Amino acid sequence: MRVLTPYELATMTRPELEAALRRIAQELPTLAEDSPDLRAAHVNQQAIRRALAGPRPGSFGPRP
Repeated sequence: MRVLTPYELATMTRPELEAALRRIAQELPTLAEDSPDLRAAHVNQQAIRRALAGPRPGSFGPRP
């Protein structure tokens, strides 16, 4: 699994972000402990949650 870029997150719609979050949650149990893929999944999960929480002043948020 690769880490999503801020640009990718900013251009995703809310349904796309929610789908990505569900997909990551389903994959988490299959990833090996201490693996780079597990770390990337956690990084993506946090970034998607921040994107779904709404835009910060001066930044981009999810498209409607």
